[in-house]
Amino acid sequence: MEMEFLARSRAAPGHASAREPARERRTVHGIVTTIERHERLSVTSVSRSTMMSGWFSSQMLISCVRGLPMSTLRLAVIGAGVVGRSHAQRIAGASFCSLAGICDNDPNRRNVATEHNSGFYADTDILLQQESPDGVIIATPNASHGRLASECLARGVPVLVEKPISDLLESAHDIVTASDQAGVPVLVGHHRRHSTAVRRTKQLLENHAIGELIALSLMWALKKPDDYFDVDWRSRPPGGGPVLINLIHELDTLRFLCGEIDRVYAQASSQTRQLEVEDTVSISLSLRSGVIATLLACDSTPSPWSYEATTHENPLYFESTENCYHFLGTEGGLAFPRLEIWRHDDPSAVGWQHPLTRHTEEIGTRDPLDTQLEHFCDVIRGDVQPLVDARDATRSLAVAHAVLESIQTQQPVTVVP
Repeated sequence: MEMEFLARSRAAPGHASAREPARERRTVHGIVTTIERHERLSVTSVSRSTMMSGWFSSQMLISCVRGLPMSTLRLAVIGAGVVGRSHAQRIAGASFCSLAGICDNDPNRRNVATEHNSGFYADTDILLQQESPDGVIIATPNASHGRLASECLARGVPVLVEKPISDLLESAHDIVTASDQAGVPVLVGHHRRHSTAVRRTKQLLENHAIGELIALSLMWALKKPDDYFDVDWRSRPPGGGPVLINLIHELDTLRFLCGEIDRVYAQASSQTRQLEVEDTVSISLSLRSGVIATLLACDSTPSPWSYEATTHENPLYFESTENCYHFLGTEGGLAFPRLEIWRHDDPSAVGWQHPLTRHTEEIGTRDPLDTQLEHFCDVIRGDVQPLVDARDATRSLAVAHAVLESIQTQQPVTVVP
């Protein structure tokens, strides 16, 4: 930390400009926040204002930080449903952070806080006032993400917002604006970007392991248990249905691996479950690079072809040895997540009459949610930028909304972030 600010000081003698890049402002925010919250130390409003405006020297920060041991970050969780309980359990079991409190408007979920010996709150404002957490994880229904994120950001508290960033694009843009104005980072929980298999696939594609990418096919198919829909909002628009709850993952992963999506055409059916939201979707996608993709999804069929079943990342799902994504290149094909590459090994013997060889890669596995939690703490400290910030996540939401619009209009739709 000391070297970073000394280097910055040497690069720009004298006081730092008030127009410094947002990245540096966020880094300063992380350090000031650490100073303020370490064992409830206080930085006066005058000194905080001075630091955050950019009118500070490296020695000022170093003198504040030097001598303080590295503190364990205190994280709060808003929303104690299935996802929120999972976050709370990970935080409680980690060595680099601790659980500051749980907030939920359902008093029956107090047991989540009791289990981890933390405070329970029914009101977000009281949680933030009494616990002063270093960061907050928002794991509530999609429609509440915008309001809760804005409340935390206004208090200078970094947030990890579960995917999707919100149910509506307008609300997502509000989060982007709040983050920019406060200079406080937002990480969005598209945790598959932290997956070792996803990241290795990205490397293989970028290194042209199958030549130039031409097209790809994604399948997400499984059978949700009937009681899944006992939670009312999951079966009603605007936040319910697999496009916003599940396929937002596939669409974000597609963007991460292959680049921006410009246009979509989608068809959907709710014939099986007879709910207000779709249960089966077929999507054709045109990428900016010229690559074309298809995504077939269904949440009402027993199937081994889903990301969850094939990657073995989530113990709640049965494990399949199948693949769910297939990438087609000019020199071969790649199947995910087994990372099987099919190609001709002899460049002089290419064509359908010649045999293909299968090459497989063995990679280490780690729960991407654990990696995401570590990354969030690094973001809070100002050590790294969010892998998926609010603006990036809003682009993925824009694709999902284009899919829903195409379903309604039965026409191709251009994606507008």
